[in-house]
Order: sequence, then C-alpha cells, then structure tokens
Amino acid sequence: MNSFYYGIKVRVLTAFLTLFPIHIFLIKIKNFLYDYNFWKAKKSKAKVISIGNLSLGGSGKTPFAIALSRFLVSKNYSVGIVTTGHGRNNNNFFFGQSFLMENQSWEEAGDEAVLLKNNLEKVPIYVSWRKKNRAHAANYLFEKKNCDIVIFDDAFQHRKADRDIDIVLTSSETSLGSQKIFPYGLLRESILGLKRADMVIETKGNLFNKNNGNQNRFVLHWNFNDYLLMPNDETCSISVLKKYNNILSLCAVGDPESFKKTLEFLKIDSKEFLAYPDHYPFKKRDIHKINQLINKNGVDAILCTEKDLVKLKKYKKMIKIPVGAITINYSLNSEIEKEILLKIKEVF
Repeated sequence: MNSFYYGIKVRVLTAFLTLFPIHIFLIKIKNFLYDYNFWKAKKSKAKVISIGNLSLGGSGKTPFAIALSRFLVSKNYSVGIVTTGHGRNNNNFFFGQSFLMENQSWEEAGDEAVLLKNNLEKVPIYVSWRKKNRAHAANYLFEKKNCDIVIFDDAFQHRKADRDIDIVLTSSETSLGSQKIFPYGLLRESILGLKRADMVIETKGNLFNKNNGNQNRFVLHWNFNDYLLMPNDETCSISVLKKYNNILSLCAVGDPESFKKTLEFLKIDSKEFLAYPDHYPFKKRDIHKINQLINKNGVDAILCTEKDLVKLKKYKKMIKIPVGAITINYSLNSEIEKEILLKIKEVF
C-alpha cells in the first residue's frame, strides 16, 4: 500500500466516523463500566506501569518507555516491556501473533518494537497481539523473565489489563483542553480521562518553546545526541551536515510537526520535507520516488527519525546518498525520576 492509498483509507474512515460517530458512545460506555466496577481489569503478578496518551500519537510514548526502562534498570529493578507491534504485517483486527522479541524484523514485530529492542538490549520486549490481554504478557515476563516491573507501551485506553501506575504523556504543541474526540479533534477519549492518571507529563516543551500551564503536570524536554545513526549502525558527528547543501528530511511518525521543530531546534537547514502516515511501511516504489526527488532537486543527504531508520535500513543499497537519523538522548529529569520512585514505593 503506497502513501496515496494509505491516505485514501484514512480519509474514508474519517468520513465514516464523522457521519456515524458510534465509537464516541462506545468509549463512554466502556469507561463507565470500568469506572464503576461493572467490568473488572485483569490483574497481573508483576507491578505494571502504563504509558499512554489522550491524543492520536505524537506525544513520545516509545522514547519515554526507553528512558523509563533505563532509569529503572539503573535502580536495580528487573524490567520488561509489552508493546502491540504497531505497523507489523502480521497484525490485524482478526488475527495476530504474540511473542518475545529476539531478532524479528520490523515487518514481523513493528517499527517501535524494533526501536525498543535496539535501545534496550537487556530488557525483554514482548509483542502482544491487540486482542490478547496484556495481563497475560505481563505474567509471562514475570514468570519466565523474572520481571518485577512491566511497562505497558501505549495502554491508557486498554483498560482490560490492570495497572499500578498510569502515566499519561501530552505534547506541548497543543492544549488538550481545546481538543475534541476524533474525528472532530485529535483525542482518543475525553480529557476527563486524565482523572485516571497518576502522573501527567508534558513532553517537547523545548521544541515548541512553551508549556500549557498546568501546574499539576511534569515537564520533560527532549535532548538530542550530537551524532547521527547510520543504516550500518555506525555513528557520525552531527556536524558533518554542514558540508551538505540540499538535505531532504522525511518521517513517518504521529506528529511530523515535532520533527520539523527538532530540525529547527538543532539549527539544521532542510530544504525538502516529506511526511508519511505513522508507522508507514516503506516499499520499493516509495524509494524509487525518493530517488526521483533526489535526482530532480539535487538532494545530497537524507535525515530521518530513528524509528524511520529501522525501516529504511532495508533499502540502504537503493539509496545512493548518505542517510542519517537524529537520535534522542533517552533520559528523564530528576523531578520525574523522584516522583516515579515515590509511586513505585507506594505500590510495592
């Protein structure tokens, strides 16, 4: 499926939900049933920290999961992660596979699962099919991998599995208070859902040079490494970009604007920019189109996100110019670290 047909699919779904917004009613009913204990969430043996958001992606859940995992490991906790494997080929509404990450490709496990694995060598990553209860995955990590803390990546709306700490991320780019539920806005559920959160963390404040003024939220700035990651897994100094005259930047993430802001923040002059849908599965025809743009406009280097590099590695021999990924320095600030430790002590 190329980006054109992918876009048509999204527009058709949006049009249908605009005319028949039954999902909004179903979301409210689901939350009511869990809030008032008509439905019970399944408890797992491990302590669970859920990372999620209210918006349709782009708040930095996976980078935060990496940073949180590294921090907890440094405090001698045994950590595991459960993710759904968004974007993989073998995952759809009717069937899918669940497995412990080993050496699977992004086609098998999803781009975010591979990104997690690449950055967390000693942390087991369990890819769970969307319809399979995450509590089962948490129990697997507890029993088979001795994980005393399991992190659910993107699970705030997945209330079937219980959690001990609910962390919600918001982006400094937009104010949630002015948003409505999709397709009338960018929210997955009403902003009233924040009442369930134990911590609300606003990300990317340094990119958009603002925060949304809620004193009850923590603020986390994104810091970036001074090197680029290359398709062969080697690195080079980010200063090498100075020798290129026409840089093409591309991304397939939930919030392309934040990648643009990253380039501005790092003072990188990118004359060309391509944005694809989140988790977009690059195909050979997409690379051919990119090469056509390279030849037509004299592009001499490509910049992307680390998540996109996971998929572009496959085509490194097809792309005849240098490709590099800007990488995040995955770390938390002391204020957030302190609060998380306090929350963990409470649940233990």
